[in-house]
Amino acid sequence: MDLTKYYPDIVAKYPAYVTKRELCEICHICPKTAYNLEQQGEIPYTIEQNHLIRSHKIKLTDILAYLYRRECRQEADSPYICAMRTFYDEHLSPYSDLLSVKDIQQITGFSSSAIVRWISTGILKAFQPGKQYTVPKDFMLDFLISPYYRRIRRKTPLQKELMDTFERLWQEKGGE
Repeated sequence: MDLTKYYPDIVAKYPAYVTKRELCEICHICPKTAYNLEQQGEIPYTIEQNHLIRSHKIKLTDILAYLYRRECRQEADSPYICAMRTFYDEHLSPYSDLLSVKDIQQITGFSSSAIVRWISTGILKAFQPGKQYTVPKDFMLDFLISPYYRRIRRKTPLQKELMDTFERLWQEKGGE
């Protein structure tokens, strides 16, 4: 895939190989995040060492591929998000169409206070017909595939397990 047509301004501004500082400028990330991406293998690099200087050389095409992967996984109509929706839909099939806070606790592994906070701040849409909150399954699906839920820093073991299972299935299916 020719990624230069998606990012012509970046290709015009930067050379074929860039430094870590330029990587931070292109991706709008801090140096620590750039370091973590390099160490995790998300962005491959080579070390160039002169007599005085040691620097990282990163291919611009690798950075463009990373940007493309990062942006495609955020779009609602991308194959990744559609596959995630069907995965969570199958996972939620044993539950009724209206979920209580206890059901959401079993699905996500988060505490009831966290779930009520999501509802009260509007992150998770719900109804309150009486004293308890009720969440339709469609709203729960939208929440599970939302960037907010996927970016939670302190993930519960259940959330980690579900996300790892989906990633494994996605890789087996031939996703990027």
